[in-house]
Amino acid sequence: MKLKHYLTLALLILVTFVQAYYFGQNKVNAKIEEWSTIQTMHFDIYFPQGEDEFGKLAALMAEESYYYLKEQLKFPITSRIPIIFYRSKAAFQNTNIIYPLLTEEVSGFTESLHNRVVIPFDGSYANLEELLIHELTHAYLNALERAKEESLASLYSSYIPFWFSEGLPEYFSTLGKKDYNNMFILDMVINDKLPYIENTSGYYAYRLGESFLTFIAETYGPDKLMEYFFALRSTSGIDYATKKIFGLDFKELESRWRFQLKREFLPLIETHDLPSLSLEQRTNSKRDGSYFNLMPRFSPQGDKYVYFSTAGARYSIWMGGLHGLSAPERIIKGEISGKMEEFYYFRSSLSWFPDNTSIAFSAKTSDGDCIYIVNTSKKKIVQTIKLKDFDAIYELDVAPDSKSIVFAGQKNMQCDLYLYNLETKELQQITDDYYNDLQPRFAPDGNSIVFASERSQKEPEFPNRLFSHLNQNIFQLNLNNGISTQLTFETKDCSHPSLDASGTKLYFVSSIDGVSNLFMLNLTSAQKAKVTNVLAGVYSADISPNGKQIVLSNYFQDAWNIYFTEIQTENLSFIDYSPPHFVKLKNDLLETVDLSRLNYYGKRPQRPYMQKDPLIESAYSNEEMGSSDSLRMYRNLSYDDKPTTIETIPEIKPYKTKFSLDTLWGGLAYSSYAGTVGYLELSLSDIMGNHGIGISLSAAGKLKDSNLLISYLYLKQRMDYGIGLFNLNDQIHIQMSIPGPQNDLYIRYKQRQTGLYLLLRYPFNRFTRIELENMFYQQEYYLSYWDWNIGDWTEEENLGSDKVFSPAVNLVHDNALYGPTGPLAGRRLYYSVGTSLRDNNLDYLTNYLDWRNYILFSKRYSLATRLITGISVGDYPQRFALGGYYGIRAYDGNLSGEKKAVFCTELRFPFFENINIAFPLPLNIPNVRGSLFAEIGTVFDDFNKFQATHEGKLKDLYLGYGFGPRINLGIFILSLDITWLSDLSHISKPTYYLRLSEDF
Repeated sequence: MKLKHYLTLALLILVTFVQAYYFGQNKVNAKIEEWSTIQTMHFDIYFPQGEDEFGKLAALMAEESYYYLKEQLKFPITSRIPIIFYRSKAAFQNTNIIYPLLTEEVSGFTESLHNRVVIPFDGSYANLEELLIHELTHAYLNALERAKEESLASLYSSYIPFWFSEGLPEYFSTLGKKDYNNMFILDMVINDKLPYIENTSGYYAYRLGESFLTFIAETYGPDKLMEYFFALRSTSGIDYATKKIFGLDFKELESRWRFQLKREFLPLIETHDLPSLSLEQRTNSKRDGSYFNLMPRFSPQGDKYVYFSTAGARYSIWMGGLHGLSAPERIIKGEISGKMEEFYYFRSSLSWFPDNTSIAFSAKTSDGDCIYIVNTSKKKIVQTIKLKDFDAIYELDVAPDSKSIVFAGQKNMQCDLYLYNLETKELQQITDDYYNDLQPRFAPDGNSIVFASERSQKEPEFPNRLFSHLNQNIFQLNLNNGISTQLTFETKDCSHPSLDASGTKLYFVSSIDGVSNLFMLNLTSAQKAKVTNVLAGVYSADISPNGKQIVLSNYFQDAWNIYFTEIQTENLSFIDYSPPHFVKLKNDLLETVDLSRLNYYGKRPQRPYMQKDPLIESAYSNEEMGSSDSLRMYRNLSYDDKPTTIETIPEIKPYKTKFSLDTLWGGLAYSSYAGTVGYLELSLSDIMGNHGIGISLSAAGKLKDSNLLISYLYLKQRMDYGIGLFNLNDQIHIQMSIPGPQNDLYIRYKQRQTGLYLLLRYPFNRFTRIELENMFYQQEYYLSYWDWNIGDWTEEENLGSDKVFSPAVNLVHDNALYGPTGPLAGRRLYYSVGTSLRDNNLDYLTNYLDWRNYILFSKRYSLATRLITGISVGDYPQRFALGGYYGIRAYDGNLSGEKKAVFCTELRFPFFENINIAFPLPLNIPNVRGSLFAEIGTVFDDFNKFQATHEGKLKDLYLGYGFGPRINLGIFILSLDITWLSDLSHISKPTYYLRLSEDF
């Protein structure tokens, strides 16, 4: 068993990008992606094979973004940066480039080992450019850090706070102009919940960091941002760097920013309503722990509405009544099975059928996105629509006659509108261009649709970018004659359109005055009115069939909630508006881009960028950074200016697998006993992470006596393949007393195992997989004695050898949802059947089950249960231990047996909200969790001899209980358990169980 575990862990952990062993959810590569590559001056671009036009556009976008960033950062990169573009969010989430399983919240990432930028395409080229600039900033700064490590400046520590490292990319990508981002700051300010920036982590660190750096750029000038960055990079404290650049303590600078935010946002209270004053709140995120309550949709009769919600921890579908007399009920629980692995949080929608009972929506699965039809009364899926070749299926709407569904679908690197006939099963493409078309809704007569599209244009917010001129407005398309009309003409994005029953009033969402709200446009009279005027931001809304009620999703007090109100048409203030204009839906997006400009960015010979490191000059300057131009050397590096001549033209080439070194470490030592001893660990992988090679060598003396493991993993397809070759040695020294002049006899017993390890792993979906492990090896045994006369071991005596075949089959299910210190909701199951055959004789046959269940019965309280059972039979059965993490924590003995059963129940709860320590070092530890548990279990060999109790006391059963805190320290989770053991008549003294691992 030890050998099997050693090989499995070595094979699965040595190569760092492989998924977690035992439990863990799956990455499912249902479609095999082939790749092309194009090399430019600064980047190696990778994109899906066959999408050459997209590849050229992405390469040009990267180079133009580079020169924008170079202008801001004042420094040329000194190494090439790989950029990998995935064709969809689903393909991106299944990347093998990094180990963690990605979720919908992750928009992109920059991997630090090889400084790879990895981003998905979601149908919008404007979004892609913004995301690319964010991630390229990370890669740029990583390259700066590597340049520093190669200089003397690496002798001095850097302190770059998380809010700065994430706020700077956000600032460069938006310059603080994005209303959606500012919505979170607005909400914090008006609700008096703005935290101090140093105590911020997670998503809010992005928003606060962007806001703080925007304040610095607007108040002190954009150049101060990089001076501040280099000061932080070359000093050891934020106060020292802040004082050096701004002449202020950090707290004073932060105070000025907070005051400026109040100056900007508090006047909005006079011009806007609080949601609780003008709207009726229908969901309560504070009570149920939800964060998302989105996309509400009235039923055809207007008596109820459905929406997405994370109440109960899972992103699911809920239904509420019109009058709110009863609590909302969950219709479909999402994210627990392969049918609905995940939703697009902001791009999934719900639509009713005319029967007032059935709804339609789309969801992600491992085999592609599907459209589901659900009966809300029975709470069951009644029809599944699988459409091939789509990379994503987003918002949809059911036709008034229930015969067809219109949806936004992504494929071939563009997002268009499609019409699916439910009767004939025919699929019709309605739009076909590179513009992002989304959120389609049928008109009441079913003859036309309204939708949002980025095909309108405005004055570019960022002149140096390719797509900052794109603007999202509302359009209408007649399905009978193909005539299209532009309905809105705003310079701020408009979204989520819908028409009233007459088809003459258009409702849409926009942040025209900086705060997102619902507007109504009378298409007949060409007049516009603001329907809602609330803080802090409406995301989506729906109008009742009679046109008298509104149900909407609004962000306020740290969460999106569902609100309801009556429409008071007589109270609306209308202004004149542009009448609808006929437009032609052209595929002319790329006409605004000069792709021939890419020819100037061909790969060129690497040249040295500097004679000396200006960071050292800055760090050791005797003058204050503010009074001397400490960044002058960056501005004088003109040889990396934007090229004006063509030297080499970038070419598109097929991707070829090339391995690069991931890790390498080891060492040499000398032992008088074993001689020279060497140890080597290395791992290699390709740029996509589909191939991994690991080598582990521990050499001492002869090669055959060394430990060697060579492993290879292939992760490109749905089935994962692994193979390992090994030669492993172990030895035992035995001392015996015998009569004679030398009364000590030393015996050395050696065991060598040489063979092959095979792994097959097939994921059925994100949550369930089956694994097949096989080991074939030859085991040899040797015996030698210490000869006192010669002072060495005698020649080894071969005691024989065995040929061993050891197969195992594992079934793994894991849909657990994590909290800060471990799972809080869901279920896990691990069942393994393994055996070992030695020269056709049965060594052992082992069945092992580990079942875990988690019930989140309050927004922060969870009940966890675990059952472990095992039984092993054969000539040499395996033995199970009773103590430790997989047994009774209060038991500290060495009891083991061939049969095992352990049951544990554990209450997990919030213990301390914050622990603030002032001395000797200021330290804030947030969200300390607690656990109260009880465990009962046993290990034994013979059923006939098992006796649970004797004379009122536990005999072969062991009962333990305890409690303790858990602290998430980022790198690991620190857990302390204080435990007691009881036999029902006596309670032991407390024992203390400390570990660095998450809760089970």
